[in-house]
Parts: sequence; structure tokens; C-alpha cells
Amino acid sequence: MPMTPHVQAVERAVRILDLFRHDEPYLSLPQLTERSGLGRATTHRYAAALRREGLLRYDEARKVYSLGPRILGLASVAIASLQVVSIAGPHMDRLADELNETVVLSIADRGAATVARVAEAPRRPVLISPRLGTVLDPLDSAQGQLVTALTTDGAGLDPALAARIRAMRMAILVDGNFGIIAAPVFQGGTLVATMAVLGLADDVSEAATATIEALRQTAEDVSRELGGNV
Repeated sequence: MPMTPHVQAVERAVRILDLFRHDEPYLSLPQLTERSGLGRATTHRYAAALRREGLLRYDEARKVYSLGPRILGLASVAIASLQVVSIAGPHMDRLADELNETVVLSIADRGAATVARVAEAPRRPVLISPRLGTVLDPLDSAQGQLVTALTTDGAGLDPALAARIRAMRMAILVDGNFGIIAAPVFQGGTLVATMAVLGLADDVSEAATATIEALRQTAEDVSRELGGNV
């Protein structure tokens, strides 16, 4: 069925907004044009419309676009509407209190993991806490590796690592002084989120068996409440 003009307009607007990333929050018009696959005039017209609606901002001095303030309001509404966030919240708070570590829920979508809720370690003098809305690297974060291994046949991951993650149904990543352990959350057989524990490497690693089991159990409890397969 041919795409109607209104549907095409929405698809193009979303295509432009989707080009912005956490590691690349500013894009010029030539960059938007090249990456969107639209013509320069078309890209400029859509960017101008998105600016009028507060979905894009334009820095006159630097000649670059960034996501606008209205995105923040839409993001908060979207997060609040996700069932997994409301169900996982109390479980995350209990786990953070039990382990005295930061617990992070990230939404799995289109092969990516996006931070949607954080329960901070209640008794740590120094907190490790990612920003809400951060899109985690699919290969260089435990949450991203988990989503990649379970939903994209491990594309880009070392095959042995991908196989290990699938077998464990967990991903563990230690980088310097810090460690992350991530477990999957399912709904109706679909991976909808990851739940992760963040902390110092000595406390969050493959040797932290009590932490691993507590996280696994909590993620499974949330999956059961969502009606997922565990």
C-alpha cells in the first residue's frame, strides 16, 4: 500500500530525530541531509518544522542542531507509561538497599538499551549513576552486550562472548575499577529490558556470586509479574 503524505511526513520527521545519539548530540544540516537520505531542501524544511514544535534546537553560532526541550517532556511521559518501569521500581529499590549498589533498568528496543530508571545505592558516599535516557553502547556496555546477544544474533560481538552470554542469560563487564552485571527482563517471551547492578569491580564481577544470584532472582520476579518467560 502506498504511503500517504501524512504518514510519509511522520516517518521523515522521526528519521531525522533518530539521527541524534548520546555520543553525537549535535549535527549540522549537511550531516542531517547525508544521514537521513533526504534532499537538502527537504531536510531543511523538516528541521524548521521540528524547531517550531520545540523538538529541535538550532545553535546559530555553531550552525548545528540538537534535540529540543519538548523531547524531555515526551520522554518522561513515555517512560512513565512503560509497564516494566512501574513494576520494576519497587524490586529495584529493594535490590539496591540489599546490595548497597546502584541498580539500573534499561529498555531494550531495536537492538539498543536505553536507561529508563535508576535506584541509587543508599549508603555509598560516592555514587555511580548513569543519566536517564542514555543509550548504552551495544558492544561496550554489559546491558548493550546482553541485548545484542539475545536479540541480534550477537552481531558485532565476539562469538564466544555472545555464546557465553546466551548460556548464562547474563552479561558481566569489568572496566578498570568498575563492574556491571546485567540480567534480562522478559514480557510474553520478548526481551523488553535489562536490569543491571553497577559498582566497584571488587563488588561487581564474576566472583560476586551473591550479587549475581540476587540480580537474577529480581529480574526473574519482574519478568513473572510482566507475564514473561523466565
